[in-house]
Amino acid sequence: MINVFKNSKTLLTVLSFASVVTTGASAQALTLRVEVENIGPDGGVTLTPVWVGFHDGSFDSYNGGLPSERGLEQIAEDGLADIVSQDFRDNLTYIDNSSGTPVSGVFPSAQVGTRVDGSIGSGPITPGNSAMSMFEVVADDSNRWFSYLSMVLPSSDYYVANGNPVQWDLLPLFTGDETSISFNVGLAGTVNDAGTEVNDFDTSAGNGLFGIPGGQTAAGQGVDEGGVNANVSAPYSNFLNRPADFDTDFANLNFNNEDLYPDGIANITITVVEEPPVGQEPQSVPESSTTVGLMAIAGLFFGAGLRRRNHHIN
Repeated sequence: MINVFKNSKTLLTVLSFASVVTTGASAQALTLRVEVENIGPDGGVTLTPVWVGFHDGSFDSYNGGLPSERGLEQIAEDGLADIVSQDFRDNLTYIDNSSGTPVSGVFPSAQVGTRVDGSIGSGPITPGNSAMSMFEVVADDSNRWFSYLSMVLPSSDYYVANGNPVQWDLLPLFTGDETSISFNVGLAGTVNDAGTEVNDFDTSAGNGLFGIPGGQTAAGQGVDEGGVNANVSAPYSNFLNRPADFDTDFANLNFNNEDLYPDGIANITITVVEEPPVGQEPQSVPESSTTVGLMAIAGLFFGAGLRRRNHHIN
């Protein structure tokens, strides 16, 4: 198993890699199981169902210092993936790296073949819990690279994602050199703020999971911020309507505290499955990446219906 932890923001292109995977009609289809495990502390942050995609290295979901496109905004604010999934299947990319200078906008990609994507989980993935799904992927360069996106709860527009589209290479799985690849996400300093919505606990999604007063009650709430993507340096410090006892009662939400989150928020493991179990057949091209709709999980992270708990650092 390969364990990789640090997120490089170096902009690479697919041209810098030699094509060593069999392409064309002779390429083999593999069944891949993708599992997401929340490894944060009790009372720590939660992830919304994680959108994942397999592509040729041309899908770039964001870049620091640039505005978020609509698909990323929808995930970062509401935890939903309708738009990013459709853009992905339409062979678009959110950042154009071909010129060497990032430019904001949605551009056609160099995709060859059919992209495969979907969502992991049927609801919020809370600390100590995991979710998985399986995908049928053609083992060639059109599906060699793996991307992920997920909203961090509670928040107005915090999210985790790989900003480098060719960071996670599935070649060892395709060649049979490895049967599993694992890496951690949400390490200290790598969680992002999409810059799309003013940080405000009155309209923050996920309050109900933690007993924080106020909170989002429907998609699309909150004041537009008109900002850009940036790493979160001090989690929740600039939120409006912040509870007076936040630093003590909700201390375990500080995902930049390396004592609490030594290995980040979550672990993602991609495994080659020889024969999927009955009832868990792989997705080739899922019907919709929002199999879990907003209303299906509203009771879990909208409102303040759960009993308030105190979360202290040990």
